[in-house]
Amino acid sequence: MANRGSYPHPVIDEADDVTSEFEVINVLIDPTQQDIEVTYEIRTDDPDLSRLLDSGDAFHSLRWRCSSTISAGEMKPTVYQRTGTGYKLRAWLDQQEVRGDVVAEVRVLVAEELIGHSWQNQHADYGDATFHLLLGDVLADGGTFRFNAKKKYDPLDPPIGSCFKFLRSTSLRKYIKVSFDANDAVVVQIAATTFDDFKLLANRPDLQIALVVLPALLETLYFIKSNNDEEPLDDKAWFSTISDLVDEHGGWEQSPLLLAQKILEGPLDSVVRKGINFEDDE
Repeated sequence: MANRGSYPHPVIDEADDVTSEFEVINVLIDPTQQDIEVTYEIRTDDPDLSRLLDSGDAFHSLRWRCSSTISAGEMKPTVYQRTGTGYKLRAWLDQQEVRGDVVAEVRVLVAEELIGHSWQNQHADYGDATFHLLLGDVLADGGTFRFNAKKKYDPLDPPIGSCFKFLRSTSLRKYIKVSFDANDAVVVQIAATTFDDFKLLANRPDLQIALVVLPALLETLYFIKSNNDEEPLDDKAWFSTISDLVDEHGGWEQSPLLLAQKILEGPLDSVVRKGINFEDDE
């Protein structure tokens, strides 16, 4: 049984204060290039809870904590499907916030002050008692689940991260320059001022990847396709890694642009999604 805590009013959980079902099932964790996608399903048969959620008087909450990074937070998952027995929800956790084991707690909280609240299915011992609830009070507690934050890759360190070196260049006034002379990595030079400002985007790795990693990888794929037959690149450490990634994502018959997007898992999609989520939070 989940740690129920102490509430001044009946809460739907594994206790018997409210004889309604509230169960968390089908938890799935999917790391992407920037976020960790968390999806789960809530199964409930309580008519009052569904009414409060549908009216906006209550909202879904996913509270998390990570002991490795000593970080914690709370999110409002998005309902992406209503089912015959409840809700399917989705939330995204920033990879920079977590490492290793993460504990998540599923709850439904009060969104607006509720005066005279009662449950149709509350225990008979409560009789006709009603409750005055405030913003943030708990209505339903689904307990906790634990998962390991296995990152697909860290900011500016995607699967091709070991193939690139990003250098601050004092000889460039603007733009970036990609060179393939080194054996250990493709060298990406960024104009000094731009490089310094670029580091300020550390909280937006989706933008960093779309603005620099994507064009650098695209240029590299074009270089390989254009030069490999005339100038074998097997002596380049970065070549074999990128070739393996190309093979994993469908082979060289595809355009370099499509391949680059596949390898980086749709960086434009990540930027747009992050921007929309930011506006929603505002």
